[in-house]
Amino acid sequence: MLLLIALLAAPVGMASTTRDDDDKDPSMQRGIRRLHPERERLKAIKKLQEQMSRKAEEKADPWDTSDELWGTVDLPPAAVMDSLAVEGRRLKTSKTPEEQAALDALLATDYSIKEYGYRRMTWRDLPITATIDQLMPGFTVDETGDCFSKYVSRDTLSNEVYFTFSISEDSLPGPLRLRVQYYADDPLDFDQLVFTIDGFDYPFYPTNHSSGSRDDQLFWEMSDDVLQPAYRDLVYALAHSNWIALKLMSRRGINHVKMLTDGQRTDFAQALDLYRLLGGTL
Repeated sequence: MLLLIALLAAPVGMASTTRDDDDKDPSMQRGIRRLHPERERLKAIKKLQEQMSRKAEEKADPWDTSDELWGTVDLPPAAVMDSLAVEGRRLKTSKTPEEQAALDALLATDYSIKEYGYRRMTWRDLPITATIDQLMPGFTVDETGDCFSKYVSRDTLSNEVYFTFSISEDSLPGPLRLRVQYYADDPLDFDQLVFTIDGFDYPFYPTNHSSGSRDDQLFWEMSDDVLQPAYRDLVYALAHSNWIALKLMSRRGINHVKMLTDGQRTDFAQALDLYRLLGGTL
């Protein structure tokens, strides 16, 4: 009797350890969401648009994004994703064995960004189409000889991120510098910057940091550092980006994130072009 009970119980125990999808065709074990890869790109674009629209709202601390969802997004090349979407729609209406096999292959494909070579940007000596005369009206040269976009404020009571460089009396540029100005109602004491550019992180470590406060308990901080050759990739990425988020990392354990505007991205590009046209190198 005991032997009979054991034999009857054995199949039940074995069945309980078998995964539900192990006996399915391999193509059916993959996520069905891969049928519409273009939806991931559209969701990412919508998320960025929502983030940018929320930036227009005034806040006591313009660097504070604690009430927002923020993170890097991967945007595969549009041409690749659009062609896959068209092919997927065409195959959905097909019933022949050949077309069904093609649909299975489509579902089984890994659409991760690494498949299509969307890579972190590195320095390239691209030709400059603008001229000094075309770019110079967009810049200011102050009494110290520093050149910077006319749309930024050097006042420590403003939040700014931009390239700057000095110009000598014979119009030769000094080293290219990155200047960051922070102003808010809480001290940050930042010691690292992380630029997330088109989904990839580029860290920067400022060494020339200063700070202070006002009587109304508002705090300012500033870093102004020469961009060494080790940061060439960062310089190139800032000037050729589609979107940029800047995270200020604090010694106090507090981090602030700011989405940079289209105007700030344009300032990076034009400042780098003007610097190179004047003879500046990295």
